[in-house]
Amino acid sequence: MLIVASQVSPDLAPRTDITASYRVEGDSIVLLEGTPEDWQHQAWDRWVELVPSSARWRVGRFDALAGEFEGQVEPLSNSLQVWSLRIAELDEELLDVALIHELGHLVSLGPTELVPATDPTVADQCVTYLSLEGCAIPGHVFERFVSSFWDVEVGWESGDSAASARHAAAPSAFVSRYAATNPGEDIAETFTYFVYSLRPTGITVADQKMLLLWEFPELVELRASLRRGLIG
Repeated sequence: MLIVASQVSPDLAPRTDITASYRVEGDSIVLLEGTPEDWQHQAWDRWVELVPSSARWRVGRFDALAGEFEGQVEPLSNSLQVWSLRIAELDEELLDVALIHELGHLVSLGPTELVPATDPTVADQCVTYLSLEGCAIPGHVFERFVSSFWDVEVGWESGDSAASARHAAAPSAFVSRYAATNPGEDIAETFTYFVYSLRPTGITVADQKMLLLWEFPELVELRASLRRGLIG
């Protein structure tokens, strides 16, 4: 699954790859602008069906994507409380994977996980991992994941070629090649495998990443709910 990280912004800048935007009202969506299509409502309905309300309350806007990306999320508020969920037209199986991957971002980048980057003290005072969205809160899921599996002091190159080289150098450390892109994509991809896979019994780094998610009861509960939706 693909995502383009973006700076926190209270407003959504115009984008040529968004073909329709909807305001979220409870379990429904209301068209704001663009061209409505049946698949957009079907994708939203699947999100509501698959993801429990306790895990999707931060989504305040739903956008239809065109182009190379299957899914994205982007904060719509400086507090990281409100987000846009963007999904492309996909078949049923790929849609579920994309929705769960993007949920992995929402779970790991929300206000319970990060001090927002818009806080003027964040850049100077962050002693954990500073992403575009904010500073990882010590002891929480994202901070535990990054500090355990990424060397933030050394840093890393970005881009597809760098991710491919990182994955080729340590394929057993990542659940997918795309997971090697950066810590945010790593945890979102790992969350997706965490949902779809049984509890790992191996000793690879990728297994250890999934086992870390098993340490958080709220994620285990969310996994169980998602798996019921996948089976149903």
